[in-house]
Amino acid sequence: MAWAAADDSREPGRSHRLITPPPAERCIDVWPEPVYAPTDRAVPSWWLVGGHGGAGVSMLTASWSIAGDAMGAFPAGFEQESPFVVVVARESAWGITRAHDLLTQHLSGYGGATTLVGLVTVAASPSRLKSELRQRLEVVAGLVDDHHWRIPWIDTWNELTPDELPFWTPGDPTPTGRKREPPDRAVPREVADVADAIRTTIISILQTNP
Repeated sequence: MAWAAADDSREPGRSHRLITPPPAERCIDVWPEPVYAPTDRAVPSWWLVGGHGGAGVSMLTASWSIAGDAMGAFPAGFEQESPFVVVVARESAWGITRAHDLLTQHLSGYGGATTLVGLVTVAASPSRLKSELRQRLEVVAGLVDDHHWRIPWIDTWNELTPDELPFWTPGDPTPTGRKREPPDRAVPREVADVADAIRTTIISILQTNP
């Protein structure tokens, strides 16, 4: 995937000056240099920015061949580096709070010269999200015009390390039958669908703002 240099006119990543940033102590850093990316992987088409430890970035980066781990800081948008970022957080009170912090940091102009694509939340338990948290999450997701994607609870991920996970690549067929391969042999359908949705959103941004 080709990309242009990031700029503040690109939607949906444009800064919104009416949005107040979080307190300085709750902001994350912006990389002073290009984000390190392993040489044995594809050049990242987008970066995953975790709002807190345990957000799920490591598992998602391992599952999506063209995603990169920004290691808890916003990329600065250096030339030849993807300008697209996706915030990742757990569906917990703290995770939703940190998602709000990072989204408002970026939207208020303190997230580097990058384009904020949206928010991915990862289920914190197999239980249904309680109504209070669900309402809070809906408000936070509204900051990115509902470009919010959810990863459901995947029980077997607790038994696997990132190195043991298969990865999704653009063009991979999506399983349609009821029978599912175990997560150590095939990327769960819901995880692949989110990656495809993020990629489609980025392509739309590039086509709208060439």
